[in-house]
Amino acid sequence: MEIKTIRNYLMATAIACQIALLIWESLNGGVVTHHFLAREDMPGLSNWWGLVILPFLVWITAYSIEKRSQHLTDKQARADYHKAAYISFLAMLLISIAQSTIFSLGYSTAALSILMAITFISLFVPLYRIEAIVGYVLGGAYFTGPMIPFVGVVIFVVVSVFAHFCIKPLILRLKAPKTAAE
Repeated sequence: MEIKTIRNYLMATAIACQIALLIWESLNGGVVTHHFLAREDMPGLSNWWGLVILPFLVWITAYSIEKRSQHLTDKQARADYHKAAYISFLAMLLISIAQSTIFSLGYSTAALSILMAITFISLFVPLYRIEAIVGYVLGGAYFTGPMIPFVGVVIFVVVSVFAHFCIKPLILRLKAPKTAAE
């Protein structure tokens, strides 16, 4: 299936699920607003933002995957790349759903442990890629709204970017064999 078709289906699904969440929240006490530091006197972000954020994330993900795979001329290489992006998305989606379910059942310490495990894994796996980010946000958005998963994303993306763009090149440079000219 073409990436644009997948994007359109995923955007429609994200919008429909977000609308369903907002309707449910409206009928059960009002749309949730998440306040900074969980303090009512601090500014808050409403779950209404999910109607903008989630479709935008899906669109930017599809665009990014399409742009990154354009340089691949071999059909098999492009299919392998799309498969890897899909697996990354699906893995983070399932992890986020599991983490959100555990949190919703009242096991906040276990949910935090999962976030710390994801952060550790991000040292070795490039979880800074947009397909992993959107999978994590979409997985958690329907339990806690789209704002709370962004906090988790910031934590493991910063670690992943630092590990892959600062530490890894430094290690590779130190590990590179010395030549006689040096």
